[in-house]
Amino acid sequence: MKNPLKTLEANTLGRDFVIGDLHGSYSVFENLLKGINFDPTKDRIISVGDMVDRGPDSLKCLELIREPWFHPVLANHEKMMIDKFSGGWSGAYWYQNGGQWGAEAHNYFKAMKDPESQMIPTDEAMQLIDLIPLVEELPFLITVNTKSGKKFHVLHAELPSGVGKITDMELTVPEEVNMLATIERGAGEAFLWYRNIYYNFYTSDLSNRDKIVRTVSYIGATKIFNDELSHVISGHTILQKPMTIVGQTNIDTGAYHSYPSKNSYSDSTIPARSWGRLTCIELDTWKFYQATSDTFNEVEPFVVSQDDLDNLKPEY
Repeated sequence: MKNPLKTLEANTLGRDFVIGDLHGSYSVFENLLKGINFDPTKDRIISVGDMVDRGPDSLKCLELIREPWFHPVLANHEKMMIDKFSGGWSGAYWYQNGGQWGAEAHNYFKAMKDPESQMIPTDEAMQLIDLIPLVEELPFLITVNTKSGKKFHVLHAELPSGVGKITDMELTVPEEVNMLATIERGAGEAFLWYRNIYYNFYTSDLSNRDKIVRTVSYIGATKIFNDELSHVISGHTILQKPMTIVGQTNIDTGAYHSYPSKNSYSDSTIPARSWGRLTCIELDTWKFYQATSDTFNEVEPFVVSQDDLDNLKPEY
């Protein structure tokens, strides 16, 4: 069994940033690094995964896993890619979810098993094939310790509900993390696919604060958070702005939506969405930054606290 857990000790030399879903948005990532004055000799990037698919530069984003300062968790798009090559169940859904960029590599990978095949791969195809074993070793969870003594848990989607109390102690045990990560929830493994806390806010307008707080209260998804569980940072469910709900912060703000894209059903072009950004959090300062290929700014997250829920007045 691969190690499902990775622990990063406090970065005493530089800064730690957690970034949202890249989805092939390499030029956006480059501009984000420029905006935060990233120093690869001291600073670290922790990624919530989904480095590939949908955006224009999946291979460049995936190559980042070779960098010593880049630390990603496994996400559902990487899992679909792995399964396409290994024959796992989710591989059947990779192409329809943006994985067509890897079709040539997959075709050559199959041809390698045929001694009579004369197929010659492109350099890009071989690059992807060489990266697959590294992707297979990515952890489900990264726990980041900070200079202040705080710790954060980074995963792609959400912790499973209905399994009893989850604490930091459980999340130090690889076997326990593996069990929690692979519990079937929604479309598949909980850490990779689960959408319970953020499902109702997928790409939606977050301007009606009272409605949002009431929705959070109604779904009851915050019961999983407790005083013995450190803050969780995730992506997976696209939001129009970064959003903290009690003990978890989602920073997937649709980086690939910052590019114009082709319509799957016609030859038309879909314009970039005004809110599409790559979001990151600087852990020591808890500041949030966003970038497109040509913009960079600090942003405030949308926060629903436990006090907000406790003080919610009933509707009549």
